[in-house]
Amino acid sequence: MRHRLKPDRSVVRPVSLSPGGGSRIVLDGCGVITERFRRTGFRDTAAIFLTVCLLWLAAVNAPAGELSEVTEPLRFKLRLADLSGQQHSLDEYEGQVLLVNFWASWCRPCLEEMPSIKRLAREMRGKPFAVLGVNVGEGERRVHATAKRFEIDFPVLLDKDSAVFSDWGATVLPTAYILDRSGRVRHIGQGPLEWDRIDIIELLGDLLEQ
Repeated sequence: MRHRLKPDRSVVRPVSLSPGGGSRIVLDGCGVITERFRRTGFRDTAAIFLTVCLLWLAAVNAPAGELSEVTEPLRFKLRLADLSGQQHSLDEYEGQVLLVNFWASWCRPCLEEMPSIKRLAREMRGKPFAVLGVNVGEGERRVHATAKRFEIDFPVLLDKDSAVFSDWGATVLPTAYILDRSGRVRHIGQGPLEWDRIDIIELLGDLLEQ
């Protein structure tokens, strides 16, 4: 069971995973193309293509952003390289409250919430708090261009095969996890949020004091 903070209605509404209308057409088209890849022996390409299609539909159809408290804290693993090739793991951030944000450059809600994540990082500067942006399923050049365009000043990690995204149980983009100072997931955000809202800053402050 999760306790939910008030949904954020101030930003674009993401889309639900149940495709309808235009999304249904896109999903059908994805299925046809994926099957063609499979028949011609490109099974790996088919799997990657279908994953991208489903993630795109999730980002387009997700519900309004909502941040939920996890009543039974979870623990996950993460070890990924950033855009400079440096490896990052959760162990390095022990003792800090951590925001792990999964995003993609083609996900409009992801990009629309990015400025508020940057503002949050600036607001929390000097405190034991860190942000990790995890790009899902894209090539390094594209991610680098997007990070430069949006002047992202926190580490951007590359989840090239979407394995971490899947292992963490994420199903929509954007999805974010707030970890406490011992590395346990305490809150999960699905859909775009204004991350520098006062209630979120207060929530992070409470975690910092624990």
